[in-house]
Amino acid sequence: MGYDIILWDVDGTLMDFKAAEKQALSGCLQELGVEPADALIGEYSRINISYWKRFERGELTKEEVLLGRFVEFLEKEHLPGTPEKVLWSYEEKLSHTWFIQDDSLELCRILKAKGFRQYVVTNGWSFVQRTKLEESGFNPVMDGCFISDDLGVQKPKKEFFEACFTEIFGRPEPSAEERSRVLIVGDSLTSDMLGGLNVGIDRCWYSSPGENENPEIPVTCRIKHLWELLPILGIE
Repeated sequence: MGYDIILWDVDGTLMDFKAAEKQALSGCLQELGVEPADALIGEYSRINISYWKRFERGELTKEEVLLGRFVEFLEKEHLPGTPEKVLWSYEEKLSHTWFIQDDSLELCRILKAKGFRQYVVTNGWSFVQRTKLEESGFNPVMDGCFISDDLGVQKPKKEFFEACFTEIFGRPEPSAEERSRVLIVGDSLTSDMLGGLNVGIDRCWYSSPGENENPEIPVTCRIKHLWELLPILGIE
């Protein structure tokens, strides 16, 4: 049997997170009276990624990630403001800032019309992710939304996907035949692809140019544009 259930990552896959991050952070820096230079934004992005990687590995809690990245960023760059205020300003802006990637909303609409069941699987702050999905128009095409903040466990942990399977299949450990129907699509090897590997489902890596594969995290297929998914799903 082919795939008929798609698990979609959001940031970096359905949506261009880097563009949203830049716009939201620029607004925060301007509120502090700081010029939003590319170097500053790039340094925040590096710090942010490092904190979320540690979250994926279970080294930090969500709360430690959300505030800690701004503590480090403001201290390192000698910026004014308090981490708490900058955090709330940033997350509020981010919740209303989204850029659809590769016309992914239209792609999801096509898949829905063809009978595919589609679910969001994302790490992140629930109110931010849910606001983005609602305002961007993704909610009507999705059959469900799984957010680590709500589940209390994050990708790539097996327990995250077991919670997804409980809603999708009615039990945390679906049969091999049921797992064969599921494809996870995401940009992160260490979150999306490793998570899929941990629970035995196929994995479609949406990679950026120049990214190298990791032999320890094998993928089922690799795409560089989301619409390359159509032939993989058997759609002409």
